[in-house]
Amino acid sequence: MASSSSAKKVARVAARSGGGAKANKQSAWLFPAAIVAIVALGVGIVVFARSKNAGIGSNDEKPRARLTDSSAYDHWHASFAINVCGKEQPPVQDVQEDILGIHTHGDGLAHIHPFSLRASGKRATMGKFFDQVGLVVTDDGFKGSDGKVYKAGETTCGGKPTEVVLAHWKDATTAASNKPDQIIRSDFRSVRFSENLGAFTLAIVPKGTTDIAPPSSSAEIESLGAQDGGTSGGTSPTPEGTIPSEGDPTASTPDTEAPPTTAANG
Repeated sequence: MASSSSAKKVARVAARSGGGAKANKQSAWLFPAAIVAIVALGVGIVVFARSKNAGIGSNDEKPRARLTDSSAYDHWHASFAINVCGKEQPPVQDVQEDILGIHTHGDGLAHIHPFSLRASGKRATMGKFFDQVGLVVTDDGFKGSDGKVYKAGETTCGGKPTEVVLAHWKDATTAASNKPDQIIRSDFRSVRFSENLGAFTLAIVPKGTTDIAPPSSSAEIESLGAQDGGTSGGTSPTPEGTIPSEGDPTASTPDTEAPPTTAANG
């Protein structure tokens, strides 16, 4: 009986030893499998991040995006205003977090220093700025973030029929004494920021007029832009620091025009 009892003990020890070996084998492959999974996850994150810019184009055309901390990128400014029948409206404000690098500080400027190829070069467009500040703009009207609507044919200036235009000056610093370099009458969202220190006025005016005032911020564009790290040359060799509702635009009577009348507000 003693030998039988001993045999059973030996069998139990052997069974436990077998289970330990099995556990050791599991541990042996679980650790490298975990390492492989972690590496795969890291590669996936990198691939996903790169896919944000994949197929978009190069970073050679200005304004260049800041893709790495060490590469040169561009930090541009453009003065911007909304003008209704000769009356400049309050400066627009951001309505959402800036994820592309085109925004405002509520200072009458568009700040253009792209974070992504999606907003660099020819993709640095007015449409991205409109979205950032909550402006809905079509060929015949616009709606501010406050909900007020101005529309050609419904909004009039002193009883005169109107149109919506985007006036562009290539040099904001001299815009006050010059006519616009270009008056754009359609496809406003696709208009690009093509130079540093330009100026834009989105306006509803009597049809056919070229007498459009530049943004009041134009005269101070260089000093305003310098406050957040931009340079007159428009190139920032090192990363900028942190990035950070429009009030009710009135349509009071300007000196030369009667106030606009608007049939639709929504």
